[in-house]
Amino acid sequence: MDTERLREAMGRAIELARSHRPHPNPRVGAVLLDPEGRLISEGAHVAPGRPHAEVVALSAAGSRSRGATMVVTLEPCAHTGRTPPCVDAIVGAGVVRVVVGAVDPDPRVSGAGIRRLRDAGIEVVEHVLSAECEDLDPAYFHHRRTGRPLLTLKTASTLDGQTAAADGTSQWITGPAARRDAHRLRAAADAVVVGAGTLRADDPRLTVRLDGYRGPQPVPVVVAGSAPLPERARLWERDPIIVATEPRERGRTIVVPAGPDGLPDLEAAVRALAAEGLLDLLIEGGPTLAGALWRRGLIDRGVTYLAARIAGGEGRGIFGGVFSTLGDARAIRLRDVRRVGDDLRVAWVVDEGAFPIA
Repeated sequence: MDTERLREAMGRAIELARSHRPHPNPRVGAVLLDPEGRLISEGAHVAPGRPHAEVVALSAAGSRSRGATMVVTLEPCAHTGRTPPCVDAIVGAGVVRVVVGAVDPDPRVSGAGIRRLRDAGIEVVEHVLSAECEDLDPAYFHHRRTGRPLLTLKTASTLDGQTAAADGTSQWITGPAARRDAHRLRAAADAVVVGAGTLRADDPRLTVRLDGYRGPQPVPVVVAGSAPLPERARLWERDPIIVATEPRERGRTIVVPAGPDGLPDLEAAVRALAAEGLLDLLIEGGPTLAGALWRRGLIDRGVTYLAARIAGGEGRGIFGGVFSTLGDARAIRLRDVRRVGDDLRVAWVVDEGAFPIA
């Protein structure tokens, strides 16, 4: 079977996995091919506790798995979690070759799945479209390597950097096309995170509102200080997570230690959210939360919408806090710059090559 056919099959496996959100488990797709390279079956991991992609494909193939090649985006697991090890199912089905996209960074797997397959006499081909397979689920890879979720900062401002006027008005700085694009970012996230100030000022819903959208809604999260939360807010209808230093009267509270300023320790906060299975966090504000996360080095990447507007004065900036000296600025890498309607969309990363965003 030639290399091009295997790459095509891996591309199909990536597409199978792309639309599912099984965090904290990884997005994985699998394809089974017969000895001539023809498709036998395929599968994807849909949700935690559900069969993994490899098992879905094997079950669909039945006895046709014997002598087949499996093409899978991620190294098959070798440990027992909520489901048995995939390597056992692959060996038992009589698969003779496994083509792996990316090695699993989870320490319970990382290389062990490949070793188990080879020890069973199965040929293993590694690193086929490996970069594309990591790009399929950057939040999973980031979490398994760092223990932290992947944080994407979404901001919208005038071309001269103002997110709101001095009187607090901010709707709508950007045009309809940019707002639709921002909702696509929400659709890709596990959770949308705001500070209590944004909850009070904007009364957001933090939902995906796209024509025809039928996918899951991101979990709403509010990082709260000690001040009371509003009695009435549209967000209460969605049972949000409240991250605070003590139980709060609304939502489901995750209690974390206080930082030196008395507010929730943000490193502990994002790790606590990852423990809830929320690996891909979209940070939507406000400037106090954005500035605190940036100063702690917790922002990994961002999408900045620059509206076709000039404020012509000082209102409210993207980050709270003081920019004391140019030496405090940190370099980023621009990954993509494009027009969306009349506005500009700038996608950037703090660490080049680690967290692609389109």
